[in-house]
Amino acid sequence: MNSDNSFSESERYKAKVKRIIENRNLYSIMNNTKWRELKEGVSELPFLPPFVIKAVDEEETEYHEFSHDEYNTCDWGLYLDNYLGGDIYATPYYAVEWIKVRPRILEHQGRLIESKVIDETEEFVAMLKSYNIPYVETGRTYIIYGYR
Repeated sequence: MNSDNSFSESERYKAKVKRIIENRNLYSIMNNTKWRELKEGVSELPFLPPFVIKAVDEEETEYHEFSHDEYNTCDWGLYLDNYLGGDIYATPYYAVEWIKVRPRILEHQGRLIESKVIDETEEFVAMLKSYNIPYVETGRTYIIYGYR
């Protein structure tokens, strides 16, 4: 039970994120509406593209590089709901520094045949433009910044 002078865990986390944003001189690019539009737009694509998310309070690791094609798609609904506010351990939208998306997947063709690349880059970029979602492209990876 919280006293009047104490903050809930979510209020403390929000204050921590705010301090980090101020200390790093970051500015907001996305808002909750834009994050929801991104999630909605991605659900309309031929497949759900692989992605990684970095929160402002996370250290960037090798995992965040995300510079190669994947064999698996990502469940944007389930993953984003769980990661971005769907449960008590989730990172809310306001804490997302960026999401990197690679709108391509590899399809296994057999042991002796090179994997096939299935590419929905054109559809993905058209979706971003239709929702006016700002992005940066770097070597076939699209970065949607929450903060810069």
